[in-house]
Amino acid sequence: MNAVSMLAQQTGSKLQPLVEQAASQIAPAWPLDQMIAVNPWWPKRQQHFATVCAEQQLLAGTSCLMSASWYLSQWQQQIQPEHLQQALQEAELKMTTEQAVAVLSQQHDLRQWQSLAQLLSERASSQGTLPWPQLIQQQLSQFMGLYYQYPERFSVDADTEQHAYQSWLTVVRQDKGLKVLTGIDLTALFATLPVEPAELLVQMEPWLNSWCENEQAKLAYFENLLQNLSGWAGWQAWLDWQQQLSKRQSHHAVCQLLYMLLGWDWVLWQHSKRNTGAHQQLISALKLQSRQYTAMLLNTQALQSIRQVWQRAMELSVQLPLLHQLQQAARQPVTAVGRPVLQAAFCIDVRSEPMRRVLEQQNDGIQTLGFAGFFGLPIAYKAADSKLSRPQLPGLLAPVLEVSQVRPEKATLPRQPALGWKQSFDLASSSLGMVEAAGPTKLLSLLKRAFFRTKAPHAMNRYLDDGQWQLTREMQPLSIAEQAQLAAAILSAMGLRGALAPTVLLVGHGSDTCNNPQAAALDCGACGGQTGEVNVKVLAQILNNPEVRTELNSRHKLNIADDTRFYAAMHHTTTDELQVYQPPADAEWLDWLAEAGAQARQQRASQFAEVPQDSSLLSRFFQLRSRDWAQLRPEWGLANNAAFIVAPRALTKGLNLQGRCFLHDYSAEQDPDFSLLHTIMTAPMVVTNWINMQYYASVVAPDKYGSGNKLLHNVVAGHIGVFEGNGGDLRTGLSWQSVHDGKQLRHQPVRLSVVIAAPKDAIADIIRQSADVAALVNNQWLWLYQLDPDGTVHQWQHVRWHRVTA
Repeated sequence: MNAVSMLAQQTGSKLQPLVEQAASQIAPAWPLDQMIAVNPWWPKRQQHFATVCAEQQLLAGTSCLMSASWYLSQWQQQIQPEHLQQALQEAELKMTTEQAVAVLSQQHDLRQWQSLAQLLSERASSQGTLPWPQLIQQQLSQFMGLYYQYPERFSVDADTEQHAYQSWLTVVRQDKGLKVLTGIDLTALFATLPVEPAELLVQMEPWLNSWCENEQAKLAYFENLLQNLSGWAGWQAWLDWQQQLSKRQSHHAVCQLLYMLLGWDWVLWQHSKRNTGAHQQLISALKLQSRQYTAMLLNTQALQSIRQVWQRAMELSVQLPLLHQLQQAARQPVTAVGRPVLQAAFCIDVRSEPMRRVLEQQNDGIQTLGFAGFFGLPIAYKAADSKLSRPQLPGLLAPVLEVSQVRPEKATLPRQPALGWKQSFDLASSSLGMVEAAGPTKLLSLLKRAFFRTKAPHAMNRYLDDGQWQLTREMQPLSIAEQAQLAAAILSAMGLRGALAPTVLLVGHGSDTCNNPQAAALDCGACGGQTGEVNVKVLAQILNNPEVRTELNSRHKLNIADDTRFYAAMHHTTTDELQVYQPPADAEWLDWLAEAGAQARQQRASQFAEVPQDSSLLSRFFQLRSRDWAQLRPEWGLANNAAFIVAPRALTKGLNLQGRCFLHDYSAEQDPDFSLLHTIMTAPMVVTNWINMQYYASVVAPDKYGSGNKLLHNVVAGHIGVFEGNGGDLRTGLSWQSVHDGKQLRHQPVRLSVVIAAPKDAIADIIRQSADVAALVNNQWLWLYQLDPDGTVHQWQHVRWHRVTA
């Protein structure tokens, strides 16, 4: 054992805690088959939004704000003088609107932290070779793709904790292509890298200390490295997130990637020593950058301050009209209603708002509700005859129960192949290798989809039917008492403890698209990027069970009338169809659902040019759009989301909110201890922040936090993510086609406005109790408003309430 190895084992490196801290700042990116929206700055929520914007500009080379020219294009259009004036007042800037326009018009060059690879490339004399930053990105990205696609091909001991880093070493030490791309033989230098990351940190520590003077600068150095490969860092963070859901706190996977990046830096540093003059210039540049980091950060924040004002003005232009609508509605008398003829519980998803509105118009006795789309079921779905299991709940949570459909034994053999080889034939997005292997068989499949546009099958959902469900906890069936306890909690959270309608629809939602690797992003985020079909079917079975109802009545004082029946239903968001599973034969309300779907499609038709006006033709237009494997924009998903309203439906029922608001039903009168409000603010409010910030980031920083051109997507390792083209970093976030229609943005980049109809003290108590909620509202990751019954509005600013007078 050499001296470095002994030192590493005996003392470790002081860099290790900093490495782990830098790794903790990377937000997870879910795989394609579970793709949910994520706030890409979630780990930074304890910092102020403006601080993170400056840090991202400096360390990631990207902006969290729109360009000055874009804000100017909104002036006197979307942004009016009163919005800009209020934003200036909130920022305590003493300037006129005219001065604000003039200052914004002055362009400033913003500095960026330069990595060792960037500095070395600037000083390189050779031409025509790939710059070091791109070379490192390409080499590591290709390695990571191969590592997860073919893990069995790596000879490293599978039990080692450092498997990823050590597998990379075995590859990079033999990579002949690096010399071809650079004209430089680095093999001998890679051979000097220690096998153990702890030894690498001990080896690098004196060098890093020689130019990086303090911990803040060292953290900046580590995070800048990770930001240069942020897509793969996000995937590694997801692996760590799964460990954290199992109560194992770890940033091990991200650290593995950072060790590889540090290995590259060490090799480049040793290579730079071959040119004494360049070497001295590098160390001088690194020292200067390290000393100036804090000043650079403050200067960047100062230069961005005017754009922060304009961003706030943009948000006020959306918030103030909404608040005015809600104030007017709050002052209207509420008409008492008897027992509804139909109740329909929808997901809070913004696409539900237009559908709820048109459904309520079909009959005065229809009541709709908004609730998180997983319907409170902490479940994972295990496909019959398969080892596959997938979460059906928000990514913030870990499943507690497992559900599967009861299958006859003889169904086993025919179902299994469809999850593998046959599924690869059926999808238009099959890999080129599969197309070559299949030959004419695949050609026939593609021709069929091109001309007949049949619905794309889903590997796990295609065999869901209307059969019975089995619920288990730790392999044991859930008892009637346990099912009743679960049902009671869900009904109470939904506000359904009173008289129920004869018909209660549990409406999940899902998107129907073809040849779309990011299809899960259009499904239900509350269901873990899946459709809500499993959840609504399971819950309907529980609530229709006579034994469960008896237990609800006797133990939980919840009496469900004998004539009340729960139906599982689906809102197909691409086609705006409402599908009911096992519906009654001739119920009048089925016609209401059909008419509501027709009206919803008519309203949505304005988004598209040259659409048919006839109802049946319009229905076919949307169906064909959902089945077109060449369609880049099958639907807009949650684009243009802007607000989350937590209030009784009576407040918003008469309002056209243009599909921009998440609507969660809530009545403070029915929540005396505000426990339900606590749940809403710590779970659905966080989820809506994630959705809002992913769309925001995909617009303001599409090169960093968007996934680029959907036409160029190539799926990596089956489900991990996409490359844009055949390489580069793993792309995260939404494709450009998901937020832009080719002429203009379809999503206004505004932070979420949350409006809660509850007492100010109750909301403030929850802010004090939850660190995450406090971080979001105090650091301006969202805007929080409180609405009184008389229409008075207060805004949470500077850690207290301020009455909104405008």
